[in-house]
Order: sequence, then structure tokens, then C-alpha cells
Amino acid sequence: MNRITRYAIAALCVSAFSAVAPAVTSANDCAQRCYSQENSCRRATKDSPSCGAQLTRCLQSCRAKR
Repeated sequence: MNRITRYAIAALCVSAFSAVAPAVTSANDCAQRCYSQENSCRRATKDSPSCGAQLTRCLQSCRAKR
């Protein structure tokens, strides 16, 4: 394999990773917001089971956005 081919493959890998990285980051941010909201809900409602349902809905909406 010649040098140009290796550089082309490396450039392709780098560009593919940079295209995927923002989506992963935004999904992680969304999930982090969901967990933060769940913690607030549990503190405010003294550990109500409805907080778990809200967390599930929030995480599902994060997944739908991907």
C-alpha cells in the first residue's frame, strides 16, 4: 500500500469520526439532563415512582432525536 493510499484512509477515518462525535456528545448531554431532572424530581417528591417514568420518557426522547 503506498503512502497516498494510507493518507487517504487515515483522512477518511478522521472525517468519519468527527461526523459521529457530535451526535454522541449531544446524546450524552440529553441523557445527562434527564438524569439531573430525575434527581430533582426524586428530591422534590420524596422518591416518587413517577420520577422513574419521567426519566424513561426523557431518555426515549433523547434516543428519538439521534
